[in-house]
Amino acid sequence: MIRRPLVIAVYEPRWFIRVIDILGNRRINYTVYDGAENLPYYSVLYTDYEEFVREASVRDDVKIIYDPNDSLRGLEESILATMFKTEYREVSIGIDPGNKPYIVVIGDGEILYHGYVSLDKVSDKILMYLSSIPAHRRIVRVGAGYNGLEIASNLRRKINVDIEVVDEYETTPRSNRSSQTSSLNKKLLEILKPYRNKDAYAALRIALRKGIRVY
Repeated sequence: MIRRPLVIAVYEPRWFIRVIDILGNRRINYTVYDGAENLPYYSVLYTDYEEFVREASVRDDVKIIYDPNDSLRGLEESILATMFKTEYREVSIGIDPGNKPYIVVIGDGEILYHGYVSLDKVSDKILMYLSSIPAHRRIVRVGAGYNGLEIASNLRRKINVDIEVVDEYETTPRSNRSSQTSSLNKKLLEILKPYRNKDAYAALRIALRKGIRVY
């Protein structure tokens, strides 16, 4: 995929560290701002500092995303801009339930976020992702295993998006390095290396599998 170069100019230190972490996990290439004259041609500049906006405004070829609130949505809009998009066609969130649920967020075939979340924070985490990631269609899929129906019902009460309960049969590999994962998209699996987390694979399969809609 052809991408516009991404340049970050984040003034707030804690947000800068988080942005670097997100971009690193997503394997998105970027450079750090070093003056308007050094911005790559036709790049996207993501910044939370008004002075950098004024400096970069002399470059008509550069798209500036100004995010003074240091928001995940502002960062996502910048990442989308590098792909010549304003939103994802579809964002699918898969939840492997249980005492320690695992969440995988997929946007147009790319893993955006993944990780464990405490059971009492599942709704808050899902709401955060849904409000932060621009998308034409959004769907949340929950495995039908232990706590799955309870999680799905709770989400249905709080979130106005499509929610499906998914059959978990063969979503979890029998071993941590199982060849069962080979049928999944290699690009999706790449970010989940070193192939040691069965919960991550289960959540990924759930996100990609059609389920029964919860009303």
